[in-house]
Amino acid sequence: MTTDKIIHPPHPIPYPDNWLIKQLYRTPILLYRLGLSNLIGKYILIISTFGRKTRKVRRTPIEYFRTQGRIYVISGFKRDPDWYKNIQADPHVTLQTDHGIHHVIARLPETDQEWQGVFEYLRNSPVSRFSMPGIIQQLDDPEVQQEIKIWPVITFDPTDEPCPTPLDIDLLWTWPLILLGLAIKITLGWLSSKSRK
Repeated sequence: MTTDKIIHPPHPIPYPDNWLIKQLYRTPILLYRLGLSNLIGKYILIISTFGRKTRKVRRTPIEYFRTQGRIYVISGFKRDPDWYKNIQADPHVTLQTDHGIHHVIARLPETDQEWQGVFEYLRNSPVSRFSMPGIIQQLDDPEVQQEIKIWPVITFDPTDEPCPTPLDIDLLWTWPLILLGLAIKITLGWLSSKSRK
């Protein structure tokens, strides 16, 4: 196959360019804070980076893929996201997944085995299967692989060096209130339906 155009990373949803969309994209952070990492953390991780200008800790939810003990992420918005720019300034990051907290150093994939992990990621990602099915069918093509190798793809190595503090799981106390609210709503709905009979 001869590629006539540049193949871009999968991004089926628009770049968050206004406050509301940015807040919607941050919903997984709320779910982590509620203690639901075992549920959402299989597909979405929280990456904590040092802000490149402020040095404050910044957190972003990102789709990821784990294979052979290695984690991969791809920026679907080229090199524009703040988290990606922060990594360029300081690769020390903290990841949170369903497997817990990982202090790591971010880097580009280097070996053929690591790039095979990236191609496996693309074959298995619902995002890439939805947004670029034609490319997924051509992942064994060397020209397609060369195009993918210029994407903003990141993998990680464990480190004992200082990394950003992880996201606190600080909203567990709200669960009794949430459950009580649901119970009241169900009870009121049931009473309302009985009164209409």
